[in-house]
Amino acid sequence: MRAVIIGIVIFVGLGAAGYFGVPFLIEQKTGGLRAEVKDLRQRLENAEVFIRKEEEARKSVRIESGADAATITRVVNALSSKVAELESSVRTDFSAADAAVKEQKSATEAALKKQAEALEKESEELLTQLRGAVFKTRMEEVRGRLLKVKTDLLAKNIGTADAEIGVLVETLEKVKDSVSPEMKKSLDAAQASLKKARGEMTTDLPSAMKRVDLLWHEIGKISNTP
Repeated sequence: MRAVIIGIVIFVGLGAAGYFGVPFLIEQKTGGLRAEVKDLRQRLENAEVFIRKEEEARKSVRIESGADAATITRVVNALSSKVAELESSVRTDFSAADAAVKEQKSATEAALKKQAEALEKESEELLTQLRGAVFKTRMEEVRGRLLKVKTDLLAKNIGTADAEIGVLVETLEKVKDSVSPEMKKSLDAAQASLKKARGEMTTDLPSAMKRVDLLWHEIGKISNTP
């Protein structure tokens, strides 16, 4: 008895599955086909609309044999209207193209100007850095020569020290040509101090040595000035 009931339940279940499942499977299988048919129908409708408009346009501008003056005038006016519309469309297109070209030209000029300004600024910054590096190098050279002067004074090589101071004065004079007015004043003071030390070498050697030592420190400060 139980087997019979189970069989009936299975039979009913299969029947229900077939009843509800078959339409679902049909829907899945035919969905793509229906979409293609719909797309084809839409294309046919678009083609019919296009053909109909073409025929209407031809009829509207066609002059039949034996047409009266009113018909000819109407056709000519229709043609003139279409030509005017075409000319207006062409002018609009040309205006849009001209505006686009002008806009592009303006954008290009602005970009080039910006690049030129950036390049000029970068060049100025690079030149400033280069001048600063050259200045520091010259100042380090001056400090090195001042050490040599001090060594010569300690060894009482007055003649050699005097010659070195002469070179230092000339070096500072050349450096002044490429520095700011404030820096030029500092270098003027350094030159004046060198000349005093030069005069003291034969009259007051300790004072000359002290002045050279102070100058060595002062030149170091000048070299590190931004």
